[in-house]
Amino acid sequence: MDDKGQAAGEKRVREHLIEPLLALGLARPTTLTKAAFETMLRTLAQTLAHMSAEELGDLKAWAQDNPGGPKRDRFPIAVHILDRAKGIRPPETGGASPFLRRVMASRVGDAALAGGYAPELLEHARANRGKWPGRFTVTQLQASAREAFRRFEDLQLRDNRGDELTAEERRFLAHRTAQIDRCREIAALGKGGEQAA
Repeated sequence: MDDKGQAAGEKRVREHLIEPLLALGLARPTTLTKAAFETMLRTLAQTLAHMSAEELGDLKAWAQDNPGGPKRDRFPIAVHILDRAKGIRPPETGGASPFLRRVMASRVGDAALAGGYAPELLEHARANRGKWPGRFTVTQLQASAREAFRRFEDLQLRDNRGDELTAEERRFLAHRTAQIDRCREIAALGKGGEQAA
């Protein structure tokens, strides 16, 4: 990402994540000084600059449901927000690990892309690095993805027909599309010679 894109991304993070959470009254974590809190917010903006407004909306919704502090009235600390953000959209660091590339470029990955459960396979592979997904795991992933896959196909069909979609439906469609695109990118990286890595 160039400097202009980074600056626009940081502004997007402030507008769609940081400012709305502060406007809700989530206060500075008691473990941080005011300066450290500002540094944390700046780090969040810099690190999450690659995310779209829709993805940041998903992250904001998660943060609203998971505030920090014993009274649940504090801004979540950056490590928790960044951990959740990885599940929504991984940082663009030039690719995925060699293991993730191998999984997504394999017959298992091809089947997941064709069967509509590639995002679930990628999430599982990330959470279980180094452990190849076996037949039983794949069956579980297919089952867990069934509802999301049906909803995605239905929304795509409705959108292509020109039907009116709610904002939430548009967010889901955009998020799932981004996840699938990311899976395809990782598979392509793996098929480009990274499988032997």
